[in-house]
Amino acid sequence: MSLQFEKVAGPFSGLTGGVLWDGKSVLFSAVKEEKIYQFNPGNGKTDIFRRWTGRTNGLAQGRDGSLYGAQEGGRRVIQFNPDGSTSPTLDMIDGWHHNQPTDLVVDSRARVWFADSRSDVLPYGPGLFPYMKINGVLRLERDESRAWKLVQVINDTLFPRALVFSADEKTLYVADGDSSQGHAVTLRAYPLAEQDQIGKARILYTMPEGERGFEGLCLDKAGNLLACGGSSARGGGPRLMVFSASGSVLHSFTTPDMPMRCALGGDDLSSLYLTSADGHLYRAPYRL
Repeated sequence: MSLQFEKVAGPFSGLTGGVLWDGKSVLFSAVKEEKIYQFNPGNGKTDIFRRWTGRTNGLAQGRDGSLYGAQEGGRRVIQFNPDGSTSPTLDMIDGWHHNQPTDLVVDSRARVWFADSRSDVLPYGPGLFPYMKINGVLRLERDESRAWKLVQVINDTLFPRALVFSADEKTLYVADGDSSQGHAVTLRAYPLAEQDQIGKARILYTMPEGERGFEGLCLDKAGNLLACGGSSARGGGPRLMVFSASGSVLHSFTTPDMPMRCALGGDDLSSLYLTSADGHLYRAPYRL
């Protein structure tokens, strides 16, 4: 069994990053170009959705249609408004400016959870705000006055790259680690209690030493976890792995080199979309 990928958009300048299905089309980031593109699977056309995105990488959409981006260049999470404008969220916590968000997800309570890691490319402007010592997971939520509040929710990660909730939102999956910095690269599952208490991580998978880690996570209709990562230059090569909810490896597929993010789309979520370091958007039929 294999996945047959086709190029449906690109190449773009630099890597393509965050990708999501908005119900009708695929939105994806061209990080270096500072643009978000929109691919229409009906006619195969790709148009510019947003410009000047501040090197936005990860993208996430709430149940109400609200669209958010992890802005690596500006070191903040931003909201893309329907009128074409953007709104900042909160970027300070306990007197510190958080790091460089790389990926994010919106839960059913409209809270924005994001992986607060660092990019190989420095943020814009002078370095007025030092990095936080913890590369963790943070959560943005509204207080009683509808103002944003920022909470540190996970602090035992080394270099979080991607995150996604299980279908019942009782587990938060986090791809962690950067082998180029000597980290162990792991796929972690954090149990969430009703009172927002986060339990100890369960390690679902550890990449062989020295391999490029997972960069993208998503769920399929059955609740299986899809994780893309790896590269042709290291070990097992580029791949997309499918894990059951219990953490068992169900499948491992070869992908285009250095996959970045993944998302399922189409009316029946039977198309797998993949962005990559070579600046393309790929698509493959997905049926297990």
